[in-house]
Amino acid sequence: MKKIVGAVLAASLLAGSAFAADLSFDYTGSGIFGSTTKKVNAVERTDCFALNLQTDIAGVHVDWDIEDEKLALDELYGWLTFGLPVGNLQITSGKWNSRYADRVNTDAGDLGGDYFDAHKLGNIIDNTISLDADNLTEGAMSSVLAYTLADALPGTLMTKVGFVSTADNDAKATKTSYHTVTTNPKTPLFCGFVGEVAYKQEGLANIDLAIKHLTENQTSAGFYVSPLVSETLEATAGFTYGYNTADVTEVAGDLRARLTITEKVALTGMFNYSQVSIKDVDDPYKAMWGMLSVNYTAAENIRFLATLGNTVTDFDAEYGACITNFTPACEIKGSEKVTVTTAVDLRWDNSAAKGIKPFAGTCDISIPVYVHVAL
Repeated sequence: MKKIVGAVLAASLLAGSAFAADLSFDYTGSGIFGSTTKKVNAVERTDCFALNLQTDIAGVHVDWDIEDEKLALDELYGWLTFGLPVGNLQITSGKWNSRYADRVNTDAGDLGGDYFDAHKLGNIIDNTISLDADNLTEGAMSSVLAYTLADALPGTLMTKVGFVSTADNDAKATKTSYHTVTTNPKTPLFCGFVGEVAYKQEGLANIDLAIKHLTENQTSAGFYVSPLVSETLEATAGFTYGYNTADVTEVAGDLRARLTITEKVALTGMFNYSQVSIKDVDDPYKAMWGMLSVNYTAAENIRFLATLGNTVTDFDAEYGACITNFTPACEIKGSEKVTVTTAVDLRWDNSAAKGIKPFAGTCDISIPVYVHVAL
């Protein structure tokens, strides 16, 4: 019962003002044909359902998945907004993901993930402290209080504080490609603490600072800036820091940009450099990821996308240790409510071999297909 109290409270409020509520339903079905993470010539199928009910002051969101014929709750949360003499206050409770910074993934559509932005904004590549640093709640049970002040400033100021359950955060060692810290740095707390401060001013910039302390011995912070000075440029630059008391320090720099070249053509590029330093280890672990994607809108209901990505997982490998993918895709809108996306993913993975031998990796070809219905 504890897990749905926040959502139930918000639902009760919505029920009293149902005449003003907006109800929406989303379905995304995906099938990945060919060589998958499970076996060759397999089909990985996932069905995702999302239900959203909201008014001007409150709302409820439910998101659940069916994967491997098993039903799993992805998100369940509710929110309630209070008007104040100056600004407003919003409380959100439940199981959810709280992100703020611009991930510059406008062209991803339903693909995302491995096929577009393989590493989330604020990731330390191949590590465990700073994964998705801009995501305050990380899909866990949480309660977050947000205060927004807009009218008294040239822009909008937002601050968040909250508590996140760490009951499912099992203690484990921090791992990289070739270092392992066995001092058990992920000791769960009763609950973790999160905080965020953001300021957005049109024509200037959107600035965000997110801090998370979700386990007893680990802290991460992310600082992200998005300039708002051009209608044709969407960009975010960021710095991520992670630390634990096992003397592991992580840093990463992110740079993402999308440039609208013409009405039909847009170019997106992303870059991440990560470094992990461990006490008494002279050589820090270094990794790098980059991607380039071209989007072409052929008509109102059809567009084409081609994405090239590469992750270098070991700078010291003689022949290079990397994961490279090339993914051309096509998105067709059958109507305003139905979208079908299909792609061909060509992937070369040499990371497991750590570059010891040339051409020692594996090559995979898969065909992801997505059907998205929004009602």
